[in-house]
Amino acid sequence: MNAFSSFLVEQSCLRLLLVDDHPMFLDGLELVLENAFESVSITAASTVDEAIQALESGQDFDLITLDWSLPDAKGGVLLRFIQNARLFIPVLVVSATENPMDLRLAMNSGASGFVSKSLGRKALLEAIEQVLQGQLYVNGGKLEAKAARVEMGQPNLTVRQQDVLELLARGWSNKQICAALNLTEHTVKTHLKALFHSLDVRNRTECVRRAQMLGLVES
Repeated sequence: MNAFSSFLVEQSCLRLLLVDDHPMFLDGLELVLENAFESVSITAASTVDEAIQALESGQDFDLITLDWSLPDAKGGVLLRFIQNARLFIPVLVVSATENPMDLRLAMNSGASGFVSKSLGRKALLEAIEQVLQGQLYVNGGKLEAKAARVEMGQPNLTVRQQDVLELLARGWSNKQICAALNLTEHTVKTHLKALFHSLDVRNRTECVRRAQMLGLVES
């Protein structure tokens, strides 16, 4: 065994969900993790939908690694699902992208860390170690969670605002949203006004586009 640190060695059995659509990368990642840990249980998924199915199956995971760009959706969709389901599983985004906007979107959507695939094995294992210890990790350095969230401008939406936002993204009218959520039209308008303010937009179209960029709704 080629252990990376004493912390990794001490994890008797690590349960991981690896979400990536590149088979060769997954094979390499599995090999790295199997060499770093005494015992590791790995579940692989190639799409957001497959990952959600794995999470809904009742399996327990200690950590999720997540590619940001997947065939069926951006990684932010899975992050939002995890938050809404209150699963409390740390997620480390492991992605080929080095776009600062993607990093901000990932952290704003609830990721515990972000590491580029180009940084290699040592950085990946360091990121996993830090995230498993409850810290944030961004491409080569850990961050204090509170400072990182404030700096990156995390939208603070209520559950009902999120419900309205999802129906808005489907192109539903105010009356349709009222009927679906059993709300008055005045209440729906109030939620929309709050959404426009939180996302810093002026109309419904901008609201949906901004929400898609942040991974709050599916593109």
